[in-house]
Amino acid sequence: MPDDILCPQRFEIIVNHNTYATEHPVPTGREVLLLAGFRPADDYVLLLREDTGMLQDINLEDDVDVRRPGIERFLAFRSDRLFFFVLDDRRYPWAEPTVGEADLRQLGGVPPVKEIWLDRKHEPDLKLEPGVTVSLKGHEVERFYTADRAVEPVLVIVELNGDPRKIRAGHYTTETLKAALEVDPTWDLDIIGHDGVFRPLEPGEHIEVVAGLKFVSHVRQGGSS
Repeated sequence: MPDDILCPQRFEIIVNHNTYATEHPVPTGREVLLLAGFRPADDYVLLLREDTGMLQDINLEDDVDVRRPGIERFLAFRSDRLFFFVLDDRRYPWAEPTVGEADLRQLGGVPPVKEIWLDRKHEPDLKLEPGVTVSLKGHEVERFYTADRAVEPVLVIVELNGDPRKIRAGHYTTETLKAALEVDPTWDLDIIGHDGVFRPLEPGEHIEVVAGLKFVSHVRQGGSS
């Protein structure tokens, strides 16, 4: 007796992150839902995650070829309608009235170094924080876009007149450093070296601020620059 009769070939699919096996190489949308335990199937919407990352609405009587390389991935929703949104100019169907930041990040393959923003016409665009959801029930299709995550400034602790001050690390001139330390621009600003020697910063001098630097400010003295 041929081996394929004794051991019928089985095909794996994933529905809502759970794996199932079927002997049908081309199941219908209804069969996929019933296999995954979604009954009655008429109460559910089935979406197929394509290789491109896009979502395809699968009707109950649509055939899906699961013999292709890789595992077919589906999303099932208890719903009677579809909503739509656009992410980075790609239009997605969705079967819930809201979509979350985590959903958008997963569907669009958005890496952690990117932010997701909601495009708004009559008010500033909204950056989506983790856990945020957006309603899709408006009169227009909601549009989202991604952008490089803003780099947070690195803050360091320095000393001014013996007191700790937290300022941004990086490149300064004497004048911009005085402003950051809230020193009167008419006063002198000295930097204290590792040897304890005080050295006045010259007008327009460039300095790289790192943690642990020590400064002293004082009224400008005669003969000072």
